[in-house]
Amino acid sequence: MKRPDASDPASLRYRMRRARFVWIERLLDQILAQKDTATILDIGGRRGYWALLAPKYRPYVHVTILNTADELARDGTTDIGITITTVVGDGTAMPQYAGGAFDLTHSNSVIEHVGLYQTMAAFAAETARVGQAYYLQTPNFWFPLEPHYGVPFYHWLPEPIRLWLNTRLNVGFARRCDMGAAIGRVDHTRMVSRRLIRHLFPDSTEDRERFAGLTKSLIVYRDYPGAAGLS
Repeated sequence: MKRPDASDPASLRYRMRRARFVWIERLLDQILAQKDTATILDIGGRRGYWALLAPKYRPYVHVTILNTADELARDGTTDIGITITTVVGDGTAMPQYAGGAFDLTHSNSVIEHVGLYQTMAAFAAETARVGQAYYLQTPNFWFPLEPHYGVPFYHWLPEPIRLWLNTRLNVGFARRCDMGAAIGRVDHTRMVSRRLIRHLFPDSTEDRERFAGLTKSLIVYRDYPGAAGLS
């Protein structure tokens, strides 16, 4: 099974990502109403993702992408008309940045990959601490299709069964692997429920991305200080 190409404008994955920028661009409107330039920390992102940002915003944003060295090395995106700086770091601990160091912290489909729930809590706390405003999106645990594998109901199975499946079969987009790799996969993809995300971001406003009448993704954000709020 081939993984959908998020960079293909004809793909559903691309269209849904572009639709999410409505929330990001509204937050940028709040910031740019008060400042000439918006500073953004993209935690766990890649350069190519920001090609989705509407051209009118590009001269007025400075994006810092914080990610692992391996992930940054895989990103071969060329210039997209946005000032982008890349930094090797860990989104669960960012002591190099003071509280409110960035106008906006941003995370797209990352929190479900950081590991155990305590690690998610650290990631959420740092996201809220470093940004004056923040935006976070994550796939919904209760949506029946697991987006990382493209297999319905897979994420609802107990972890021992998921380990067994990964060592015996090709699971959607993922090829059969040994037990060590299977452990890494299961630990690295832990879907998040609405109840958990509300606990992790208690000061946020919540929204949802829907598909076929169901909540596909969870979105939480905090407005920029002094702004009237999103509408």
